Amino acid sequence: GSGVNEGTGLGALSSWARGAVGKVLTWKNRPIYEDLWSIIDEDCLGLCRAKEASLAAAETWFDLTKAEPVEFSSADGSCVGTVAAYRGGKIDWVTTCKFFSSTLGFGNMRIDGWLDRSTRAPHVAVHLCIVFNVIFIYVNLVPRTNLILDDDYNDYVYGSPKPGAKNRSLNDIHNECIEDARNFKPYFSKSHVVKAFMNAPTTLLYTVKYNKRNFQKVRDISMDYIRVWLDMAYETDGVLVKDVDSKRVQAELLQTDVRTRQFCGRDPDTKNVANILGLATTDKLVRTLWGHPGDPIWASR
Repeated sequence: GSGVNEGTGLGALSSWARGAVGKVLTWKNRPIYEDLWSIIDEDCLGLCRAKEASLAAAETWFDLTKAEPVEFSSADGSCVGTVAAYRGGKIDWVTTCKFFSSTLGFGNMRIDGWLDRSTRAPHVAVHLCIVFNVIFIYVNLVPRTNLILDDDYNDYVYGSPKPGAKNRSLNDIHNECIEDARNFKPYFSKSHVVKAFMNAPTTLLYTVKYNKRNFQKVRDISMDYIRVWLDMAYETDGVLVKDVDSKRVQAELLQTDVRTRQFCGRDPDTKNVANILGLATTDKLVRTLWGHPGDPIWASR
């Protein structure tokens, strides 16, 4: 789901050269991968736990009997990862996932948060990847309405200052990245499927050269988006809860949420994951990203 359509580009090399390059990249990128994972697992998930006291580990599609993180790997053991799920309060489902390929020398990780339908607040995604000493980032608050038809939602969610973002708007953060062109290079997906999904006006899709300053900026951005998301999730009046209990809004939220949460099944990048991990493991990963295996909405799909 990261939007990186062509992996690391090592596939065209001979097996010997690919192995040699992979070892070098693993040596160089593995420590950065672990540091990036701390942003996902400690910082972003930590903010969720601090905001929602009832947030607890949940079962995944890998093991319906255990509410705990699950490890997975490729058949040859060269790619190893972990996925975990949590739920509680207004947070209907939040997942963290990571994997690192020692053959290709790159690591990918993400946190995805889905809210229940007591609010129209957006969902959140923070995806990070390290490859060739470059950090790839996809950070987004995913809208749950048609922004063309809902100016109030667009203005409030993406254009108004937020305490969680140091009194900046998400649009301000987006513009800061644009203005830092030396360090933040826009990434353009070649897939119409991906581009249709990333319709939020403040979607951050960049490659960032790794250094300590840029790492800290990526960390700050990730946490700002999570804080803004959590603050909006618990608002009790205003744009995000107006008419939320009506049949019309509930129907719209259900339809939008199902299609949004199922996007990873259409993402072309999922094919790359399947090539590494195999179809069976990838299917369980995709379903875990969708939602809880006991939820009738997902159990029927």
